[in-house]
Amino acid sequence: MHHAQKSYQYAKLSERPKSIGLGLTSIGWAFDYNYQFDSAIHYYTKSYNYALQHEDTKRVATSLFNVGVVFYYQGQLDSALYYYLASKPKFEALNDEPNLSRLYNNLGRIYEKTNQLEHALEVSRNSIVIKERLGDTRGLLNTYTNMSSIFQRQDNYDSALVYSEKCIKKAKEVGDLVAYKSELVNLGIIYKNQENKEKAINAFKEAESLILEDEDPYVLSQIFHNLGEFYFEENDFDQAEVYVKKTREVLLEEKYLETALKHYHLDYALNKKNGNSAGALKSLEKYLDLNEKFISQELISRTSELEQLYQKEKRELEIETLNAENQIQNLRIEKNLRDRNGWIIFSLLVIGIALLLYRLYRIKQKSLNERDILLKEIHHRVKNNLQVISSLLNLQADSLESDAAKDAVKEGQQRVKSMALIHQKLYSADDVRGVDVQDYLENLSKELFKAFGVNEEKINWKVNTNGLKLDIDTIIPLGLIINELITNSIKYAFEDDKNGLLEIQMKEEGENLNVVVADNGKGLDEQALAHSNAFGWKMIQSLGRKLKANINVNAENGTRVNLVLSRYKLVA
Repeated sequence: MHHAQKSYQYAKLSERPKSIGLGLTSIGWAFDYNYQFDSAIHYYTKSYNYALQHEDTKRVATSLFNVGVVFYYQGQLDSALYYYLASKPKFEALNDEPNLSRLYNNLGRIYEKTNQLEHALEVSRNSIVIKERLGDTRGLLNTYTNMSSIFQRQDNYDSALVYSEKCIKKAKEVGDLVAYKSELVNLGIIYKNQENKEKAINAFKEAESLILEDEDPYVLSQIFHNLGEFYFEENDFDQAEVYVKKTREVLLEEKYLETALKHYHLDYALNKKNGNSAGALKSLEKYLDLNEKFISQELISRTSELEQLYQKEKRELEIETLNAENQIQNLRIEKNLRDRNGWIIFSLLVIGIALLLYRLYRIKQKSLNERDILLKEIHHRVKNNLQVISSLLNLQADSLESDAAKDAVKEGQQRVKSMALIHQKLYSADDVRGVDVQDYLENLSKELFKAFGVNEEKINWKVNTNGLKLDIDTIIPLGLIINELITNSIKYAFEDDKNGLLEIQMKEEGENLNVVVADNGKGLDEQALAHSNAFGWKMIQSLGRKLKANINVNAENGTRVNLVLSRYKLVA
């Protein structure tokens, strides 16, 4: 930043437009590399305006390109694409091949991320042709590995292998150990998908042999995880456990969620094979927690893409509408000089604007419908994943000999089912914003009574939620709490020969949500509840803190648990 600002000061003294434009760009670079993206865009835009004023076409093009790069790293792919494409004809007019090769490479990354894989391949090939002509070896390394990634997404592993091997060869030629090592991991994954185990393990082991002391944690986690997965598949569980532990030591969970999910899935499978039920359950709970975050991020990302697409089309229509309005204004100025035919033209333009506005409305509705379809599809997939996990827990329970362990796994299975039921309600409903609590709790009660073999002729249940509808961030933790309380009542409240009633009530009182789960059984106070199900009671307290809930237990005339929530969200 110090040198960029000095460069700009000297450029202003020199009064040379090209130097001044470069000085502004240099300050933009300094902000850009320091992740101060708003300031970077500000200086790139100043450089663009100055270059435009002084007809510096190359600086105009590079300024547009630089703004596109900033938007790309902010995840605003639509805006990045807009600025990249705006710079393209200017670079082409200048025949600026170095910048064109970078532009085509970056367009390939955007098209890959937005699943436009044929476009991604086309522009990436253009980048390679130029870089090979220029002898840009380091640039080729980047584009070769991008091409390999695109082909892998198409399940075309033979073509992916060709470009991965090209990258390996080039990295050796220039002595780029970092690129060579990273591509070895990619090469191993390709061999693994081709079911060539020997070549896959050789690639991973060679990558491991090149690890440095200050190695990138992401590269380490990829190497160790793939080695652990290989040994697990070869039934060498001791060696697999060594690499699972190594992966855990370097794993950046929040930064690389997808890698973390694969790790905890492998850890679960390994603990299951080794008969470590507690470890398997812990890994499974961690997997579920991270999976929920991953799906939320995917949902936000996909929704953002749809929103960006809608905003782009909206901007285009607004420009068309503005142009039409300008034409109308011109007609109004001239109307006193025209005959009645002017009124006909005016009417046609009004109709045109009406059609444009109608089109804008239809596009908005289409975007909202696509978002709802996407949300329903995601909820459907989540529900299916949770059902698979529930089935795995059921299989795990069947293999256990300890009754206590079986009960613990069974309770875990019911918790998973309670979450799966929420996602089922969301993708089945017309409104994906929230869940009808009455319908959900009735179904949850039926499932639990059925799972624990309750005789409904002796023990009945009643739900009254006053027609409330809650959003997903409220209903998931609240549903798990109610699941635990119903389970406790079923297991501990009622004697074998006694008729019973379980009641669930919910209503909004002022700024709080009041939830009551009560039974007329033998009555358990808070201490007894905690003793009967220590893990379940800890989970209730933890989830209660998330909802900012006060929990009160009364053991007179049965057990009555009252929750007063101050953090919740109703859906109208």
